[in-house]
Amino acid sequence: MLVAVPTDRSLSYTIQDAEGYSILLVSGDLNMFTAPELRNALVKKFEGGIRRFIIDLTNLSYIDSSGIGILVSFVSMARRQENSRVILCGLNKQIRSIFEVTRLLSIFEVMPDLAAAEQEMRR
Repeated sequence: MLVAVPTDRSLSYTIQDAEGYSILLVSGDLNMFTAPELRNALVKKFEGGIRRFIIDLTNLSYIDSSGIGILVSFVSMARRQENSRVILCGLNKQIRSIFEVTRLLSIFEVMPDLAAAEQEMRR
């Protein structure tokens, strides 16, 4: 299943269902205005039984503390469930720097790109 959702505040995301996991392709700005919608989409998939996610941030141009907060809370929620896994991939230099400065890289499983994340997810 492929679901593309444009939002009205410069964020768009696509959810692709793969075998045993979902891929969330995010582009634009993940901020206090757009983060709640993305969180709702992730939680809806999670509550629908999907427990393994790849979140591809390759086309993410900006993230603020609200955006980081939804990623942290989603990973925390997933870790409480057996057989759950969340992999982030495609962090550009600016986004990666934010995760490094805030010391959040240790919270997330991070792969360099979608291909590497999919390979890791299939292990």
